[in-house]
Amino acid sequence: MVGHLMRCLWLVLILAGLAGCSPEPQVPPLGVKAIGVLERFAPFETVQGQDAVVISAARNEYEGFQLVVTAGVNTVADVSVAVSPLRNAQGATIDGLQVFRERYVNVSEPTPHSPYEPQAWPDILLPASESARAKTSGWRAFPQNLTAGENMPVWVDVYVPADAAAGQYTGTVHVTAAGHESLTLPVSLTVWDFALPERSPLRTVFGTNGYRIADIYGLDRSGASAKDNLLFRRWNDFLLDHHLSPESLEDASLIPDAHGRPDFKRKFAGLGTVTENMRHYIQEKHASAYTYVFADGYPFADPLGKDRGKAQQFVRDYAAWCAEYAGAERCYTDPSFVDEPDTPEAYGYARQWGEFFDETPQPKGEKIRFQVSEPPLNESPALGNLHGVVDVWIPKFYDLWRDVDHLQQNVVAERLKAGEEVWAYTALVLDFAAYQKLNPRADALNGSYPPVWQLDFPAINYRIPTWFFHRYGVTGLGYWDTASWFEGADIWNDAASFVSTDPPGIVFNGDGLLAYPGKRSQFGFDGPLASLRLKWIRESVEDYMYIDLLVQAGEGEFVRQQLDRFARNFGDWDNNPALLMQVRQALGERLASLQANNRMGQAG
Repeated sequence: MVGHLMRCLWLVLILAGLAGCSPEPQVPPLGVKAIGVLERFAPFETVQGQDAVVISAARNEYEGFQLVVTAGVNTVADVSVAVSPLRNAQGATIDGLQVFRERYVNVSEPTPHSPYEPQAWPDILLPASESARAKTSGWRAFPQNLTAGENMPVWVDVYVPADAAAGQYTGTVHVTAAGHESLTLPVSLTVWDFALPERSPLRTVFGTNGYRIADIYGLDRSGASAKDNLLFRRWNDFLLDHHLSPESLEDASLIPDAHGRPDFKRKFAGLGTVTENMRHYIQEKHASAYTYVFADGYPFADPLGKDRGKAQQFVRDYAAWCAEYAGAERCYTDPSFVDEPDTPEAYGYARQWGEFFDETPQPKGEKIRFQVSEPPLNESPALGNLHGVVDVWIPKFYDLWRDVDHLQQNVVAERLKAGEEVWAYTALVLDFAAYQKLNPRADALNGSYPPVWQLDFPAINYRIPTWFFHRYGVTGLGYWDTASWFEGADIWNDAASFVSTDPPGIVFNGDGLLAYPGKRSQFGFDGPLASLRLKWIRESVEDYMYIDLLVQAGEGEFVRQQLDRFARNFGDWDNNPALLMQVRQALGERLASLQANNRMGQAG
């Protein structure tokens, strides 16, 4: 008996020893995980993700998803990613998925009040479709060599055609590498039985300075070069494909003819006349707004003085033309025309222009709507008053909160009742210490307070603004520029695109830079490259469409209940991307249910 017990004891000790000496679980040479669309991981950060992509979308909607490929303990060569078409049970496919490698840029000095330490962030989207043209591996999407533990984030765009059948579609992400077995990641897409409108109900105007694009590429702005005109067109179409109307449409801009009237037949080589180009943007690309640049010296030397008569006739002709080809409700002045007036003189100047445009309506009331980047609430009576002369107010997000939620004056509602419009925009960041004194929710929102568009702030800042717009009656979104950076900036490697001069030296990472200028010498082609942040803004505009469709269907109370879960107002919201996506799912399912009920009613 004792001998038997001793033998058993020895066996237990041997097994325990073997267990203690067993090797650690092996790290695979390559891994792939799906992550949320608002998630980001540093180059060597441990990725928390899922083993499948599960997304939902309406017809005529873009829906993106992300994944991260990670090398194991050794270097892995020639890593590439591809995605199959998505197929339903009946064999119908959704093709043309676009795959992008997310290239990192470095934040060496944080934006003021950023909640993050300096680090590298994924932002520049390099298209797989153009990889073969890229000059070096740094500028191509795939293949890539990954060092041990290195992450390679990937964005995939899925466009659901307007005629796609509702239901379930599946496909596969394929990851390949030299000397290793390929990896797969299943993709599941639910297409809801409703469609987003072709034209966004949210007006958008995003800066695309023609002078800036011409300077970047050395383009001729006269209209004589077909090659140059097509590159301008490529930039404009690119933004419109993201639901953003460019501020400056080079080939649809009017100049006076020899008699001072708009030259509608002005020809652009390789494209068409101004009128034909206008049709392209409004009718084919579904621009939500069309703006025209007016100024003291353009298109006449003194439009408010000795040239007033000629200038107003020009505007009348322009308004009639714009009403015919774009729709009178879509024609505006350039939003940066009168930008943030902050002195009595600036207010007086704005009033002069407002009166100028008020004197130019057509017989049916068509006019060019005059925009001013200013809140309707003026807390400084010494500045004067612009009520009645401004057609479109463009306050910052913070100004809406201050008027409606903090002071509860709701001057915004008064101007809407008077027939004016209210848009909104963001720029730079607020003085957080001053904001803390006003908003009891400030501490909870630190890092995500009235949404700011800097690279080193939480990603939800770019997507959440439109979720508040119906609360305030906001119908437009503007932004000062999409391809701007200060002289000497290395935009491909450092995110410090905007550095203030007053006070000097303050960095605002990524401000004014949403599209990167791809050049033939690097990428093998001339044209815009999207940022990850631009994709988030596109998704935000589509979120607005969901909300608008429900409100138009009489579901305002349901929308309010859902938004109260995380997006109550511009001073009270939750930095919770997962909850945002849950609420979006609820909105989509509600719209699909309404559509199903409508079909049943029609059938009955």
